[in-house]
Amino acid sequence: MRLAIFFVVLSSVFLTGCGPGTSTGNPAAPVQVRMEDRQLFAWIKKGFDALVPPAHAALSNVRFCFKRLRFKPNSGTAGSDFELVLGEVEVNPAGTNLITVSVPPGTYQRIEFDLDKECDGVAAKPSVSFTNGSGSFTTLEHTTIKFDGSYVVSGAGVLTLNIDPLLDALDLVTNNSQIKTTLETALGDF
Repeated sequence: MRLAIFFVVLSSVFLTGCGPGTSTGNPAAPVQVRMEDRQLFAWIKKGFDALVPPAHAALSNVRFCFKRLRFKPNSGTAGSDFELVLGEVEVNPAGTNLITVSVPPGTYQRIEFDLDKECDGVAAKPSVSFTNGSGSFTTLEHTTIKFDGSYVVSGAGVLTLNIDPLLDALDLVTNNSQIKTTLETALGDF
């Protein structure tokens, strides 16, 4: 009988470990996700552009229709997925707060967003729309934008994603059919 009690106690110790998300372990932490243009010396470029305007109009009215967010420990694993109800958001290069989500503790090396059409319940609403020096462009295609870096979740924090590479890539688009490929090959960072 004592041997049986010993195995029950021993089993309960092994089966009630302190895994992520447990009340005795490491609960998920709130992480505020934001995007901004973190281009090195961007303030110098903005000052110069004010003095000597660029030859073409700047990128503007960048709108993404957010559907899903993924925090991935590395680029090859699934990670934590979050369905988003953000809908269409105009991305401001100076900074756009997107959402606060509860993320399990750990180190994340890739953040991905799925952009999709018809957000906000509006049929045929584009997944991506913007204006650059070549005109106004839109796409209805499902598009995934990616950011690589290293972010440690151990408590509440702010994750700022650098969108400069994505904005620079969109500034070169001259045709709607280029948007998906352009965004999926441009890699942001954090």
